[in-house]
Amino acid sequence: MRCFIVILLLPALPFQSCIAWSLKPFASTLTSTKRTSSTILTIANAPYISDVESWEGVHSKERRPTTYADAATDTDSSTYLIHKGRAVNMIKRCVAIEGLSMSNGWTPQATEAFTLAVEAVVRANPILTGQLVEEKTSPWPWTQQSTLRVIPGVFSPESHSFVNLVNPPADLASPAEVLHEEINKGVRAKELFEHVHSHIAPCLLEKADFSYDQIKNASPLFEAKLMDFGDGYAAYSIKLSHAVGDGTTFFQIVSQISSYMNGRTPQPINWDNPLKATHEIYPETFSKQDYERSYCGPFGWGVLKNIRTLGKRKCEYLLLSKGKIALKKRELQKSVENKRISSNDIVMSAICEMCGSSDIFAFDRSVRGIKDGVDKSDAGNFFWEIPFEREKGVNPIVIRDILTSESGTYFDTDEVPLMPFLNGRVGRITSLASITHQTTFPGSEVICQFPSASFISDLPLDVAVIFRFDEDHFGIMHNFRRKSESPLLQEIIA
Repeated sequence: MRCFIVILLLPALPFQSCIAWSLKPFASTLTSTKRTSSTILTIANAPYISDVESWEGVHSKERRPTTYADAATDTDSSTYLIHKGRAVNMIKRCVAIEGLSMSNGWTPQATEAFTLAVEAVVRANPILTGQLVEEKTSPWPWTQQSTLRVIPGVFSPESHSFVNLVNPPADLASPAEVLHEEINKGVRAKELFEHVHSHIAPCLLEKADFSYDQIKNASPLFEAKLMDFGDGYAAYSIKLSHAVGDGTTFFQIVSQISSYMNGRTPQPINWDNPLKATHEIYPETFSKQDYERSYCGPFGWGVLKNIRTLGKRKCEYLLLSKGKIALKKRELQKSVENKRISSNDIVMSAICEMCGSSDIFAFDRSVRGIKDGVDKSDAGNFFWEIPFEREKGVNPIVIRDILTSESGTYFDTDEVPLMPFLNGRVGRITSLASITHQTTFPGSEVICQFPSASFISDLPLDVAVIFRFDEDHFGIMHNFRRKSESPLLQEIIA
């Protein structure tokens, strides 16, 4: 699971007109605290659109359904070309990326800054105001000649709020009641983990929202929610359509929000790399046979077989100690010369060891800086799914060897096995631990983060997600149908 050659952002409006145009509803905040004023000043100077008329022209667009269009519309400069051809069907089945953060030291000024910063990011990246549409050249479902586009401006910042302020339920305990000081640090993390999972996440994280849902319902592609407990604690969620970008893109947007909230000019995001429309999420070493086994008939048959196991799947969470993982890293690095083992390698190996219902796992690897023409800062779905043998993955060194190999893959061309896909014994691992950015405000701190898990119980595949819970812990969420004993997991569990 993963932006700036051609910069999407255009020259800034004059300071006075920018204030009048984008911050008029928030004029009263100009007299608030110095921190918020600094944030507003930065947002006011942000490079939005070159003139108001061009932005209002974009906003005149209305929602529209799937159309049957000519492929020549690829040159349409008023929309964002997202994907075309074979990549479309894969992206349509991707669930939206959504994460929750919990902060301490939150104030009403932080709420103002968060709301303003989200609006600034939306204005700076008009693709986030858009509607996802599918243009087909044929009405027949088995054809792959379709195109995904985003029509910007359908959800205008002037008429649509991208931040939904949620009141805490009356019976919901504040994190302050959970994090009472007499509890030692280890127990406190476990209590907070359970509290967020059971009580706070259901208030802010929505049910699974796939790209095909967003096409069908013409729903927004980006949104945020904020729940302020009023005692210095707040929780907020941010959601991005997977059609717009991968995990790396998601955290680029989070980083922009944080920059605006802290009075800094954010790094711009490039949405215009032409390669994103045709980039495939499988390795370039794949042959036609490898592709067909991994994503076509054999894979589809295995998924159908697994439908009957859905009742046996449920989302489970594990909390891992970073300190114990560090000790394991040092132990392994002593035994293998010139090998840099990462925390992510160890956690992935523990996942491989604990899963008893898959023979093949695939993990997401960003191709930014690896694939020709894709810069580390480009937005979009620039990742590969790298399949490997689960039994071999129980060794962290094997994971490291895949990541450092010249091809970045495990199987050579024509070597992807058939039977695991036919038998439905394949799974996915997504790691968000190494690309996580935090949204902070001066005087506040993020005390934990939590990914959405609403989709994981509904998938007929083994799925695991690695995430960074807090400074001292990683988390794993998974839906494995069958689990095995994992000595490595027992060594690193909190």
